[in-house]
Amino acid sequence: MKGLIDKSLVKIEEQANDWKDAIRIASRSLLDGGYINESYVNDMIKSVEDLGPYIVLAPNVAVPHARPNGNVKKMGISLTKFKKAVNFRNEEEDEDNWASIFFVLAAVDSSSHIGVLQQLSVILDSEEVTDELIEANTEEEMLDIVNRRLEEEND
Repeated sequence: MKGLIDKSLVKIEEQANDWKDAIRIASRSLLDGGYINESYVNDMIKSVEDLGPYIVLAPNVAVPHARPNGNVKKMGISLTKFKKAVNFRNEEEDEDNWASIFFVLAAVDSSSHIGVLQQLSVILDSEEVTDELIEANTEEEMLDIVNRRLEEEND
């Protein structure tokens, strides 16, 4: 996955109005970079509406994605941190429904989709990495944290 998260795809945002807005904001750099089109963003939101917050794959981490169906122009992952966490349900006390780190996955086909999710699991399996991302103050710091974790896994 090293190299898939380009520096231009890493952002820190103050907050989102709700989880739909968070997906739109987290997808903006992929849209601007020509990785995806607007239909893909709508597909990601519809998937969560239909299936629930299945994209919250670890505490504080959401991985918005949708079935690749021609709406993805090239493979990419954006990384967005919201300083104020986003709630995917109305149950305030349930921490499993909150996320502040968003990895938006854009895969051109199902096989690359699965491969990238497997690589992303290296990051998601580490609460320490998640905590470091939440504490990071700059986009560069966030990218360094991700790249360092991937390098450790490959050693």
